[in-house]
Amino acid sequence: MVEIPIDILPIVNEQETVDRLAILAKPRLTSLLRLRGVTHVYDQTEGALNSRVTQDGSELILEKLKRASQPYRHIERFLSDEKVMQYIVGPGLLPIVTALSKDILGKRLLVTRKMAARDDDKGVIGYIDGFGVRIMMYFDETAGETIVEWNCLYGVL
Repeated sequence: MVEIPIDILPIVNEQETVDRLAILAKPRLTSLLRLRGVTHVYDQTEGALNSRVTQDGSELILEKLKRASQPYRHIERFLSDEKVMQYIVGPGLLPIVTALSKDILGKRLLVTRKMAARDDDKGVIGYIDGFGVRIMMYFDETAGETIVEWNCLYGVL
């Protein structure tokens, strides 16, 4: 019997691909985002832009939505263990982490929330556990590319 290395096994479907991206992205997100002096609260309930959260007696409006989108022609070329972090996860997380890092400067509280489905959602969706970052992947017929979109709904106080 010939053993096939796990990094070259084909991904069975798009949902498994997005779920794998979410699992791989969580440690990278926590290593990039430095939350020194800032309390992070993750609200698991689904919400939309301008939804409200009450935390420690203060009402906070989740008025920030950061979105990063990446097009890939033949995305399967980038799904191996050697390439997925460098070409998909890293470039997807960097704009989110940059926005969060700038917005939490001088603040004491960061609240993230799982994003509710929107009418214009396409494809498959996954979430980074404990953070509210949503990963959506779909095929754009017009461009002939697979789009990986990263979103984070948050507010700071």
